[in-house]
Amino acid sequence: MADGEGRNAETVSTSTTKSARRQRALGRNAQAQSGGWSAAIWSLAITTTVLLLVSVVITTLVSMTALGSSTHSQAGTQAGASAGRSSHYNKSGVLKAVPERGAAGACDSSSCAEQARLLLRQINSSRDPCDDFYAYVCEDWALTRPLPPGAERLSMDTILVDGYAELLAAELRENATGYPALRFLLSNCLHPQPTLYPTLCAMFLDTIRLKPWMARASALRHRRPTAPEVARKLAVAFRVLGVDALFRPFVFKSGLSAKRFVGLAEPSTVLMSGPLEKKEYEMVRRALAPLLAFFQNVTDTDLLQFEERLALMLSHPQVDAEALANGTTIKVRDLPVLPNFEWTSFLQSVFDKGLRPITDKTFVKLNSPDYIVRLTRSDLLQFTSQLLGYLVFRVMMVLAPLLDDHDVRDQLASVSYARHQEFPQALPQAHYCLLLLDRFEPNLPLHLSRHFAASLIGGESVVAEMVSTLRAVLLESVQVRLGLKSSELWEHLRDKLNAVSWEPLSPPALATTTVRAAYVDDVYPRNSQMPAAQLFYNWIRKSHEKKLMSHMTYARGRGKGDSGYPGWTGGFLSAESRLAPPYDRLEIPLPVFDLFLNADPALRPLQLARAAPKLYRSLLRAVYHWAYNFEHNVADDKETGGESVTRRLDELRLCLEQQYSAVAWSDRRMQLDASRTSWSDLWDYLALRPALDAFTLFARRVAPDYRLALLEHWDVGQLFFVYYAANHCENSNERFLRRMVALGPHSTAWFRVNGPLRNAREFTQAFGCKPGSFMNPVDQCALSE
Repeated sequence: MADGEGRNAETVSTSTTKSARRQRALGRNAQAQSGGWSAAIWSLAITTTVLLLVSVVITTLVSMTALGSSTHSQAGTQAGASAGRSSHYNKSGVLKAVPERGAAGACDSSSCAEQARLLLRQINSSRDPCDDFYAYVCEDWALTRPLPPGAERLSMDTILVDGYAELLAAELRENATGYPALRFLLSNCLHPQPTLYPTLCAMFLDTIRLKPWMARASALRHRRPTAPEVARKLAVAFRVLGVDALFRPFVFKSGLSAKRFVGLAEPSTVLMSGPLEKKEYEMVRRALAPLLAFFQNVTDTDLLQFEERLALMLSHPQVDAEALANGTTIKVRDLPVLPNFEWTSFLQSVFDKGLRPITDKTFVKLNSPDYIVRLTRSDLLQFTSQLLGYLVFRVMMVLAPLLDDHDVRDQLASVSYARHQEFPQALPQAHYCLLLLDRFEPNLPLHLSRHFAASLIGGESVVAEMVSTLRAVLLESVQVRLGLKSSELWEHLRDKLNAVSWEPLSPPALATTTVRAAYVDDVYPRNSQMPAAQLFYNWIRKSHEKKLMSHMTYARGRGKGDSGYPGWTGGFLSAESRLAPPYDRLEIPLPVFDLFLNADPALRPLQLARAAPKLYRSLLRAVYHWAYNFEHNVADDKETGGESVTRRLDELRLCLEQQYSAVAWSDRRMQLDASRTSWSDLWDYLALRPALDAFTLFARRVAPDYRLALLEHWDVGQLFFVYYAANHCENSNERFLRRMVALGPHSTAWFRVNGPLRNAREFTQAFGCKPGSFMNPVDQCALSE
């Protein structure tokens, strides 16, 4: 052994000894305070510290090939750059071919010129835009932005979300002073005490009534839990912590009535996004070895194997898990019998007193009946110890950001809070804390940072103007594009669209003092001096139960002073808008917009090339479901104004599915499973035309012939399509792409750009694509008349 290797080995050994000694001391302290789960969790932490250190070589090797590595800080640094940042000029001589600056209508300010230069550096003019428009706009973007080691994907969305997270973390540290409980939570999350995680885990597991022996098959001397007991444990875990180990319950509004009913969706997974091939499975197992070892002292369930068997039965990922256009409604008593599980106990324990009493005659909506059928045919639930061991694992993974040991925290929290399963990346602690807020209680942080967020995109008045423009364009587009004319269906859709509350940047109701005070009192403990574990327990439980119960009792848009106000159901660390059932609140987090386009008012139309498609996707998805419910519940052909709108949309979706399946995309080693992405592809297609209209309208308010200096050869339509594509640019590793094209629910960026544009006459006219060229195929998909 070389001297350097000997010194390294000695350092690791010394570090291991010190860390183990510290863990044993802390373990004795925890055991003195409480028994049961706290003692078990401390004992496994001691063992895992050693396992983490000795497995570092294996983990690093596999992480570089299969999973993510600790590179978030690098990505965060890159996030500070704007959309089109590049370090070299395009070598094709495009600049020489551009007309002189100062053409009528062109913005020639320094900001506009800089934006044009950045875009020119990105465009690959050696490509014909009619051959492959995504490559024309994004190929050089990806080449100049190599992936950090171990990262699965770098895109415009991830850059903006990570950049926003960096800014938001600093903003909250400064602006939480008026709310002691929030400040206390942030402080204790940023610097967690050694006893916080084991104590908090023990509190939640005790609430669920999960005893340590229940997670072990070897504990033969104990009575096994009954089916109703198992069902109640799964239900309480979801009610107080949002853990959906077997099902994800939800509340929905049926058809056109105001009544609310219960539904069941498929659960989420943590360790994998779907079934794995044998070699991939073994590679993932090696990468997750430290994590799996962490739980060996808690449960003898093979966690990776259990989740793989669960994943084999799932139909997800899906876009419309709660919309349920093709779901099944069934009475509780008619649900299939599952081993070691009882339906009524489960549903009663989830919804408690939030709805009318749930009995065996209660109707339940199933978004995936096939999943339940597969469960009945599987032996996954045969052994309660395996199921409850998996439940313990899921509970402890949710709370992983509060671990004090840096190495253990990175192993667990990076997996539990990964942007994409199977591709974890260790994050700074501040980002883990933001993810906790994002998961449980995003509303007060959003309110506190609203003015800061608005300033990044031009201020409140600019946001209001963009929203007003987008709303007006969508109303006209739905009527004209769907051919609704004066039908009762159009009146129904118009009323629904007008009733949607557009909520950019934060929940607007919290701006009202009484609503905000009632909300804060309901979620944040008044006594911020209580022990940290107790405060976190109260905050997490209250915030999640409030979110769940509010769907049953709170009428959105009414009762502004109601303490039951739920706030946003989604979070803020997303580049997508959210319009969840019953489709009456459009949540618009800041990364839906471009944070780097506020330097010049003349650049603001470019915001709509990014934001409009994202917002219209959510809204047109809701339009489909409103039309579906109307046509299937109360309407006949006369009332809808002619042929079924949803049937025409379904035909369009199937056309896109067939077209996308037949296309040989740039990476011919992979084939898109368009049957899994067709719903998302439909929303992309439908959102394109109104987004172009909104962009054009907003641009003409700046100049009748809106152009940018150095890009005068591009008119307003061409600018829109270029920026539309630029906001989809991404660089992904091969394994991530393989998983994405196989599982969905969204197509890759290449399809999301080229797919809609190949079927848009406005695009082919803008760039003069000849019939029969790739971007102007002879057979195109369109909404039938």
